[in-house]
Amino acid sequence: MMKLFERSVAAVVMKKKKIISELPLKVITFTSSFHSHHSNPHFEQFVRDRCKSGNLGIEEAKDLFDNAIQMRPSPSILLFTQLLGVICKLRQYSTVFTLFQTMESEGIRPDLVTFSTLINCFCQMGKADFVFAVVGNIFKSGFEPNIIIFNTLLKGLFKENRVKDAIQLFYKITEIGYTCDDFTYNISLMDYAKLGMLIKLLSCFRI
Repeated sequence: MMKLFERSVAAVVMKKKKIISELPLKVITFTSSFHSHHSNPHFEQFVRDRCKSGNLGIEEAKDLFDNAIQMRPSPSILLFTQLLGVICKLRQYSTVFTLFQTMESEGIRPDLVTFSTLINCFCQMGKADFVFAVVGNIFKSGFEPNIIIFNTLLKGLFKENRVKDAIQLFYKITEIGYTCDDFTYNISLMDYAKLGMLIKLLSCFRI
């Protein structure tokens, strides 16, 4: 009976090994790395590598995010931001918003790049109004929006054909001391040209 039991156990072990050998390499790598080291640095390096690989899919990205949320101590905000950035590039904009809310509910404080990713998602979704609320949260969090964030918002406003709002924003950011870069002017010039309002734009820029 014992020999029969041992043969049964051996058969189960062999079957498990076969199943594991058939798993995608990325899953095996993550499992061995995570369980062997049990430390944030190794996990964070794995996530960075996956984000840079160019083949990180939405389901794996969400799984990595869920693992990161459950880890104690919590990984750095850079890890969460990288995952949100990948998910944004996959055009899963509403997922980014949901995961951002999960981060906040867990007490994970976003940085300026995290906010910028969320803003990009809202603009892509045609929800520029939400961006103004995010900008308010940026100030409340002790950060200061940079010109990249305002460029994204300008792009979002033009995308929604809110030309007057875009011009008002342009004047406002220059009024409070922001220096517009070439990208700022290129956004405005291209979108105004599409609307047949290039001459008016040039007069606004006092060129």
